[in-house]
Order: sequence, then C-alpha cells, then structure tokens
Amino acid sequence: MTEYPKLNKLYNEIVRCYRCGFCRASCPIFESERVESWNARGRILLLRALSDNDVKVTDSFIDRIYSCSLCKECEIFCPPGVNVSGIIEVARQELVDKDLAPPEEQKELKKNILQIGNVLGKKAEPLESLLGPIIKNLPESSPNLIYSGCVTLYSYPKMAHTTLEILRNAGYDYTVLKEGEQCCGGFLKMIGYKNDFDYYSLKQLDLLNQRGIDQITTICPMCYSTFKHDYPPKEIEIKHTVNLYTELLDQGKIKFSNPLNAKIVFHDSCHLGRYSGLFEEPRKLIENVPGTKLVELSNSKKSSKCCGGTIRVPYARIRSKMSEQIIEDASQVGADYLVTACPSCFHNLYSTSILMDCNVKIITLEELIGYTTKQLEKIPLYK
Repeated sequence: MTEYPKLNKLYNEIVRCYRCGFCRASCPIFESERVESWNARGRILLLRALSDNDVKVTDSFIDRIYSCSLCKECEIFCPPGVNVSGIIEVARQELVDKDLAPPEEQKELKKNILQIGNVLGKKAEPLESLLGPIIKNLPESSPNLIYSGCVTLYSYPKMAHTTLEILRNAGYDYTVLKEGEQCCGGFLKMIGYKNDFDYYSLKQLDLLNQRGIDQITTICPMCYSTFKHDYPPKEIEIKHTVNLYTELLDQGKIKFSNPLNAKIVFHDSCHLGRYSGLFEEPRKLIENVPGTKLVELSNSKKSSKCCGGTIRVPYARIRSKMSEQIIEDASQVGADYLVTACPSCFHNLYSTSILMDCNVKIITLEELIGYTTKQLEKIPLYK
C-alpha cells in the first residue's frame, strides 16, 4: 500500500468538499473539457481516493491534477471554502516526491529555472542587451529595484522598456539588476517542487539582501505574488507596478494627458486579483486616462476568468479555449481595448486566433500609460 503522508494531513480539508457542484460553474478547465474529473470537485474526489488507496496514479490521473491552473476561482464560489489550490499543490508535492510527476514538459521548465535562470530557457543576458542604453544611465545602487520577470524580458522587452521610461520621466529613483535577472521561481512551487523552491528562494533572497534593497516593484503579477507571499519573511517591501503608478499619479509625478477615446475592459489576472487583491488600482489608472470609458467584463474582479497561462505547457489546447472565452466576452461588451497588467496574460490572449475575427485589441497597462503620458507616440495594435 502506497502512503501519501502530506496528502493525509489534509484529509480533513479534503472531506470538507460536500460535492455541491458550485465549482462546475466557475472552473474554466471544466468549461473546456465538460467532464467531471476535470473540475475542482472531480479532482478533490480523485485525491480523496488516492489518499484512501482506492485509485492508482496513471497518465490520465496526472493530467487531471496538473491541468488545474490554480486560478482559485472555484474557491470564491465554494460554500464551505475548501482550499482547493492548497490541496492541489500538496498533492503535486507528493507526486513529485514519489517521482510520479510532473509531466515531462514541465520537468524541462524546472531545468530552465534551476540551470539557466528563467522559465523560458533563454540564454541569460545583461539587461542592457535586452532593454537598450536606458540601463547604462541607471544608478548602480538604489533602495528601489524594478524587476521585470522572465516573460517580460525575453518575450516582450518593450513592456519593460516602457515601464522604465515612465518611471524615469516621473523622477523616480530606481535601478535594475543590470547583470541580468533570475526567475522568481514561483513556477517551481506550483508544479510540486517545493523543496527546490525553498532552497532557490533563500538563495535569491540572500542575493537581494546583499544589494541593500528596501523595495522591489515587479511588472509580473506572479513575481509579485511569489515574492510577497511565498518567499521567506523579509524586510524588503514588495509592490506591483499598479501600486507604484497609482502613487505617482496621486503625487502628480505622472500626468495622463494624451486622450484615448475608447471603451476599455480590464482583465484581472489571477495573481494580481484573487491572489493579491489588487482590483481597484488598475481601474483607477484606466479611468484617469482622458476620453476612456471603463466597462466590465461579464466575469471580472473576483470572478475573472483565468487565461490558462500556468498550464500552457503542456495543455496549450485548453489554454487557448480559456483565453478565447475572455476575448469573446470583451467583444460582447463592445470593448475597443482589452487591457492587462500581466505579461503572461498578454501573451496568452494575444496568441489566440480568435483575435482575427473581432475588433478587440490587446494591450498592456504599461502601453496605455506610456501613451497617455506621451512616452509612446501611439499604442501598439496587436491584432
């Protein structure tokens, strides 16, 4: 009989699920697959059966447990408030400990983080080669560090460059890790490599403490959530760029002057919204852009739909369905622009073929602010 001690410790939490089925209406994976074992209730039942040794771990079982995007939407609607994402994370740790998981493609992502320093497996480069001469003019040290994240730096460096320009023109004192960034490591924890994450985060935190940093501001919401909630206790304050932009706007250090006569929806990413509770700050920023009309998606704020970014590898087909639903929603409410403050959400939404059939344009909050503060001559149109 196989023992699952970590899972067994959560048995009382597992049996709190009384199978009401409310999660069926909120689980984006179930909406794609339409099979009970692909939603929160089904996964909890599978893990209860695993703990009771009534089911074996097969490839199909792994797919059910690893296709969960840990978006937490089911937890918003769960009457007894079962900690579904926490149970799934512990189950993944158990499966990793027994060398039964994760899927092979995600094992490669682990190697990328631990051996190369970023989840994409891109060759590490100094930030000047990625972002240009703006890096050379930054101070060698500052109490304030701007942290871009893997997806931003290696897939959409213009987002990071725009952010740095906005802050420079606002007179904000900051620097970056000029020699190059290391991944925050949050994905390690999500896929079950908790021991690797604990070691990795301690090492990263030690390097950051050596630089005398008082505050880290991240562009990526997952980096924000990971540094703020998952790293060991620290003296460093963690912010997301929406916090910093809002502060600078209130202080009159950035001015939104370029008008944009458009109807805009904001997509709440899971790690900025449900994980961290930053719902109003990005909306305040959008509403201050002259000429804009902020409208809400039919599923927004706490009930916002996940784009599927955390399961893009290896479940790209499901990810695409999840992102398409968000764009369809934006189109139905008549939005001209869908704005996101998450580079990963941007990547997944921008990658969908459905954009060819609607008039919605996908942009980042950085690009909107860059335009209205006149750092950008025009908003890039992603169609």
